[in-house]
Amino acid sequence: MTIAAATTGRSTDIGPALLWLGVLACAFALLAIGFDPALAWPLFVDATPKWSVVAINVLPFLLVVLLLVALTRRVLLSSWIGLLLLVATYAANAAKVEQLQMPLLPGDFRFLADLGAALPLFGHYLGEVGTTTILLALAVLAITVLLVREAPMRALRPWHRVALGIAVAALGLGLVQGWTPWRSVYSAQRLHFEPWSVVDSAKRAGMVGNLVLYQWELARRQELRPDREAATALLREHADALRTRLAPNSSPLAMPAGTLPDIIVVQSESLFDPVRLSGATKDTYLPNFHRLARRSLSGEMRVPTFAGGTIRTEFEFLTGLALGFFPGVQYPYFEIADRPLPGVVRTLARHGYETLAIHPNTGVFWNRNQAFEQIGFDRFIDSSGFNKEDIVGLFTSDAAMTDRVLAELRDDGPPQFIFAISMQNHGPFDWRPGLDDGRLAGQPMPPGLDEGGKYWLRNYLYMLEDADNELGRLAEILLKRERRTLLLVYGDHLPALPPVYHQIGFADGNGPKAQPVPWLLLDNGRKWNQVTLAQTTSWMLPSILLETAGIGGDRYFAALEALRASQTADPAANSERMRALSALGQLRYRGEFDEIMQAALDPPPESTITTIAP
Repeated sequence: MTIAAATTGRSTDIGPALLWLGVLACAFALLAIGFDPALAWPLFVDATPKWSVVAINVLPFLLVVLLLVALTRRVLLSSWIGLLLLVATYAANAAKVEQLQMPLLPGDFRFLADLGAALPLFGHYLGEVGTTTILLALAVLAITVLLVREAPMRALRPWHRVALGIAVAALGLGLVQGWTPWRSVYSAQRLHFEPWSVVDSAKRAGMVGNLVLYQWELARRQELRPDREAATALLREHADALRTRLAPNSSPLAMPAGTLPDIIVVQSESLFDPVRLSGATKDTYLPNFHRLARRSLSGEMRVPTFAGGTIRTEFEFLTGLALGFFPGVQYPYFEIADRPLPGVVRTLARHGYETLAIHPNTGVFWNRNQAFEQIGFDRFIDSSGFNKEDIVGLFTSDAAMTDRVLAELRDDGPPQFIFAISMQNHGPFDWRPGLDDGRLAGQPMPPGLDEGGKYWLRNYLYMLEDADNELGRLAEILLKRERRTLLLVYGDHLPALPPVYHQIGFADGNGPKAQPVPWLLLDNGRKWNQVTLAQTTSWMLPSILLETAGIGGDRYFAALEALRASQTADPAANSERMRALSALGQLRYRGEFDEIMQAALDPPPESTITTIAP
């Protein structure tokens, strides 16, 4: 009995159906093993049989096929669609791991809800569309159209279809929700799932196993339960510093009283100092940045993302809230931007600032349209405010963004806060059309790179040079303004340069995810002699900005600045301190911070001694 016979209804024997399912499972398993290194040999890892890990990684795709069979009664078409889904998912995972060193996570599938906004960016990672790609796409389309004409399986009677559909839907729902039977199949203990290290977990559980366990353990929005005692204790520990910070004009960084400067912030895409690469020559890169840093506040900061996920750094800066305060949150603009968010924008607005965000990408991407409204921006200019002629390589140039910032800046009226997010230096760096060959060839290369690594790095340095030149142009114009102006520039994350990091690494011996990004804060009304602050974090940077600008009245940012000034190390290195900081941030998010702050600043009541007469 053939599989085709089973599909046309010449037999109701269950044998051919089971044979088909077994063959399909084996085919899916071989494909998954080919795509996912976590599923390759050896057969046993940490006493876990690898075949079982392979099985749990292909099982969801088999459920999809069975559901499609129940809906269409077309076995071959359903199998083909399941195969395409498997290949597409694993290919997307491989691309993300290569570029960002991070596996697929549940939040990544949010982009499917608005694929039109995501495709223009993600499509660049596919490279140029050549003849082979077009022929492959046509072949897939032709096979799909051919299989649509497959004769329905008449042996699958209506009540069979209903029963199969209900059973598979229930199994799928249980898998997503983490019902008890599935927790035995996808055992977090057996698969050694570590929520604090999803990269390592994916290497043990496979891409799908890691997705499932992440969905169960972290992806759902968790109720915040701030440790109020820890928060209060931390504030009381620094009560004197807090009172000093809250006093008017107390900071040595602050401007004269009554001066409200215009503030321009540039979140520079993939801004990173290549001198940190092993063998890179000092004073070779970012000449304008380093020239300006000599008269600015400057330093390095740690960011919550690597090679992508710009909104993580962006969220931390705009709100002063670390992502670590929100367990399981990966994409904050989707997950926790459903309410008005406190932060630097609303603080400035209370002081009379007009607030504007500029980003030459669609506002739908990353859900910025909604998120910026919740963050409190008055206006948001997205890609619709730019021209296609402004594109350099793949994305809108930094020059066009600088022009737009300057066009929006006024010399009179209320003070302005302009937050600009650059786009030109966004990855991928393995291809970049339309660049000047002479400039590319002239980019200085550290030793130890092969031709492939040099190609990636040259593309990046070309774009970095443009970003640095635009910083110099913007700063030169702002320094000549009569109106007091602050310019803050920082990087959102390291660029995605996997061949470069693999081949030469970093001078400090640490990996790419441990490298900081640079920042500087320029004031056109005064000149510092290169004040280099201790390494900070992206969620503490806004408190430095506000204190330098002399913007007070926000107790949360005053607390962050007092806490930052009292330490030299990354707060995350101290788990007890980080728990208290998390509580402060969670209380801020819930609108309950001021209450805790006041309780910490109020002196404790004096003990009342009652004397009992003899």
